[in-house]
Amino acid sequence: MPLVKVNLLEGRTGSEKDAIAAAVQAALVANLGVPDADRYQIFNELPASNFRHTDGYLGLAYTEQLLIIEITFLVGRTDEIKKALLADINSNLVAAGVVGADDVFVTITEIGLANISFGRGLAQRAPSTDV
Repeated sequence: MPLVKVNLLEGRTGSEKDAIAAAVQAALVANLGVPDADRYQIFNELPASNFRHTDGYLGLAYTEQLLIIEITFLVGRTDEIKKALLADINSNLVAAGVVGADDVFVTITEIGLANISFGRGLAQRAPSTDV
């Protein structure tokens, strides 16, 4: 169920966005064990007036290629798994040629099992309360 939001400066090509989507999904499949069909991605393309960031932080140098990626998934993964996911997202995006290593800013938000519905108003991942 990972929900991925990619915030980026407008102007990327469809091929670049496809490469970004594939790179992030491959890392999710490899590290979280989700099936490839479990793909929910939103691209927010913003004009420069609405996509503002510092030029650098913590020894990193950001460019106009910066991607701010927000990932939401179900609670329960270890810190080691999350760190491996972050590393794979970065290396996949760099290998795809769409960013430099500094230009990948990722946040992870974990939610409870009853906090998601895939449709029909049901919390499909929540434990059943049937007796």
